[in-house]
Amino acid sequence: MVVKHADVKTAYLNGELEESIFMRQPPGYEDENRDAVCSLQKSLYGLKQAGYVWNKKFDQVLKRMKFQQSKNDPCLYVRRNGKGYTYLVIYVDDMVIACNDDEEYEEIIKTLNRHFKVTSLGDISHFLGIKINRNEKGFSLSQQTYIKQILEQFGMNQAKPSKYPLDPGHIQQKEEQVMLSNNHQYASLIGSLLYVAVNTRPDIAVSVSILGRSVSAPTQADWNEAKRILRYLKLTMDHELVLGQGERNLEVYVDADWANDVKSRKSNSGYLFLFGGGPICWGSRKQTCVALSSTEAEFVALAASCQELLWIDRLLTDFSVDIIKPILIHEDNQSCIKQMESGRATNRSKHVDTKYHFVYQLLEQGMIRMQYCPTDQMIADMLTKPLTSVKLTRFREAAGVYPSRRSVGSDATGKL
Repeated sequence: MVVKHADVKTAYLNGELEESIFMRQPPGYEDENRDAVCSLQKSLYGLKQAGYVWNKKFDQVLKRMKFQQSKNDPCLYVRRNGKGYTYLVIYVDDMVIACNDDEEYEEIIKTLNRHFKVTSLGDISHFLGIKINRNEKGFSLSQQTYIKQILEQFGMNQAKPSKYPLDPGHIQQKEEQVMLSNNHQYASLIGSLLYVAVNTRPDIAVSVSILGRSVSAPTQADWNEAKRILRYLKLTMDHELVLGQGERNLEVYVDADWANDVKSRKSNSGYLFLFGGGPICWGSRKQTCVALSSTEAEFVALAASCQELLWIDRLLTDFSVDIIKPILIHEDNQSCIKQMESGRATNRSKHVDTKYHFVYQLLEQGMIRMQYCPTDQMIADMLTKPLTSVKLTRFREAAGVYPSRRSVGSDATGKL
């Protein structure tokens, strides 16, 4: 299968307006009647509906080309023909097209050019700030260039590297801190770091999540820790996310750090999905309710991961991938496993009870099965709390993040 990318020039100008919109005559294009106004038929950049009408127009063209829009991701389109499946992903005006051969790709570009100005960019190498490496053994993703830009933007390109992204004691600080005067700069940095964390670097996800909680009122300590993440990325900017090339098995690591937020005593959930031995999805977020025990915190984390699991399972069907069921969930809390499998749990608050029964229902349906994972092998631990360098390095590699020299074509399996 060939994977290529393309973009649409002046995409928003192709949108067809549904409302009556008038504009003054632009300078240099005045009519003899200077009081006349122009009635817009097509969209312009700057109109609030420009993105919507462009997307609607593009959707109509693709459906005439026999593409079907995914119900699980509206940016994904699938077409089936005698050769197999063709996949097209659109993000504003950027496209990724995966099809059977160059001939089919050229046919798609030719058809699209009847409606828009489409530029073919050849074999995919970069997409939305992500470098995509491919050889005969698979894919790896990295954001080294993007990280360099962030370092330069915030004056950290000469900073001393750090072996870990966040001080493990930062979240436990109770004393009053000096407030940061420039909130906007802090928010900008957190936003930039978040883009790295959600795309290619699960090893900084919990650090960015923790610091993101202070974006409306950051302290000087928060700012120093945000810069520590930059120093950590400087040390590891050559690291790449290696996608799995093993059997089409989906497995999940899920964990919770109980009551780790000293201000609210809410727990933190973390989960990591591996497909074919490589990472495809991860999450780190503070729970919305206060858990009264570590087992309750695990129930909440399990429910969150299972919600994501159902969506991923549906999305994979769009790619004609049938996942082996039941899906294996790794859990390091034995009390949680026993209560789930027995169907008899202790008294719980209603908000936790509903999550328990949601997961238990999936167990009964044969959708999932749970297996005990020793804490020292729980990869999702790095998504629940900041870790020191030795433990972080081990989990980072188990999650598929390697230095570039060990990326595509390595023997990485996502295992400890």
